[in-house]
Amino acid sequence: MSDSPPTSGPLANGTSPLPPPPPPFPLPPDPATAPHDNRRAELYAAAIICWVIAAIFVALRFYTRGVIIRALSISDWCILLAVLFSAGEAAALIDQIIHGSGSHLYDLDPTNTAAAIAWFRAAWYAVLTYHLSIFCSKLAILTLYIHIFAFKWARVAGQILLGVVIIGNLFMLITTLTACIPLRAYWDFMMPRDRVYCHPQSFWWANTGMHMVQDVLIFLLPMPVVWGIHLPLRQKFMLFCVFGCGFVVCFISILRLPKLYQNDMKSHDMTKYYDFTYESVELSYLTSIELNGAIVCACALTLKPFFARFFPRALGSSRSDSSGAEAGNQAGSGTKMRGPPTIGSMPSKQPLSPAESELKGRIGG
Repeated sequence: MSDSPPTSGPLANGTSPLPPPPPPFPLPPDPATAPHDNRRAELYAAAIICWVIAAIFVALRFYTRGVIIRALSISDWCILLAVLFSAGEAAALIDQIIHGSGSHLYDLDPTNTAAAIAWFRAAWYAVLTYHLSIFCSKLAILTLYIHIFAFKWARVAGQILLGVVIIGNLFMLITTLTACIPLRAYWDFMMPRDRVYCHPQSFWWANTGMHMVQDVLIFLLPMPVVWGIHLPLRQKFMLFCVFGCGFVVCFISILRLPKLYQNDMKSHDMTKYYDFTYESVELSYLTSIELNGAIVCACALTLKPFFARFFPRALGSSRSDSSGAEAGNQAGSGTKMRGPPTIGSMPSKQPLSPAESELKGRIGG
């Protein structure tokens, strides 16, 4: 027997060889057996189609509010900002697709550091525009609620929630703008890690939690008001559907949560190869749907006069009835309008306030 030590590694307790040390990073799969498909076309479609749908709803909202009832307000300008920031998020996603998203990580050139830096820089812009767009959508919804609710408690609750949303989203914005110090370190991994600071993952989970709590509170805010008004069951059901469409955004946020968690765990698991440019595709889908879905929901609250003018039968009214409702809205007068009371209206209040008249024609009249 040879006295020379085994070549596979040092001796363990002087009796048996140790296995060779593991590589510093998990190795990619064998190119001969690994799949080489890509999902770039799906990502392009999600980014563009979702934004186009949101933009159409914003255009319908401005036509309804600016032409039909002539009552543009701050909530409309907030939703315009929301769809512009959403366009920025879509552009950032497209930039990520150009630099690798939708493709397998092992199919990309590992020596192309410029593409990698561009990908992470686009990821930061996507986070920034995502927060800004969601923030503006929430501002649009809450300022509309405060404007149309005649019940004092509902307006006060809306104002309190508006303050919570502003403070929470300012924290999210500051977190994003200071993601790393200097900020360039967020995407430039060539910078020495011992000379930079980056927020721990707990900051981003806090942002996610605040977003979800705010979504639920905004969804619940109008429900007691709708429940307490006197309307035929069909009209009340329609109001619940209109205001309840915000639940769709809450549901999508819930669907995003496990995807976020899975991606977070995989990115920190140094024992397995994480094909993040390919495996994060579903998360990108849900982000586009959530972001633009919030805009669609904010616009749906205001489109009743549009459907009353062009599709009156869908609302169970004639074209002449809708024309009369629009005339009452444009006048903004205190003349008592025909039809059942709706959100914000109280039988003892005569004449109707401009806000009540507007809501009556827009949603429930």
